[in-house]
Amino acid sequence: MPYRRFDWHEHIREVWGEYWSAREAVDRLRAAVAAKPDLLDKDSLARKHLRDAHRNLEGTYIVRLFAAFEAALRSYDRVVHGDATRQTDAATMIAQIGGKRGRGIQSGIRQEAQEVRLVRNFRAHESDEDPGPLDIDEARRRLQKFLSELPEEW
Repeated sequence: MPYRRFDWHEHIREVWGEYWSAREAVDRLRAAVAAKPDLLDKDSLARKHLRDAHRNLEGTYIVRLFAAFEAALRSYDRVVHGDATRQTDAATMIAQIGGKRGRGIQSGIRQEAQEVRLVRNFRAHESDEDPGPLDIDEARRRLQKFLSELPEEW
């Protein structure tokens, strides 16, 4: 089944758009609660959950962005290897697809994708090694840049 790189770019853009919509909604609810403190009085944990949602929202969506990126890589990797069931971890796919025997993607672009993967691992797998700050716009830019090096269809 052929895939178009454009569709994967669009999927990542949609996840990014969902983040910004969710960010706006959470920020508006926080402002409403600040203006009317009794707004969440019916649920004793609602304020805590709202604070947690605000704090974790960007990291959660970076995980989703990377999941979309990883799905694109997996799709490409399976076609290249002619094995629809092939399972390869994300770090290996970034290295192999981007390496000299793959697409020959510049090492800086590969490294930036790996750095997003480390942020995803820290957030999703509660890794002990904090990779440092990375905002969602930069994560999206890095992943889209790597994808732009893949063929238009596979």
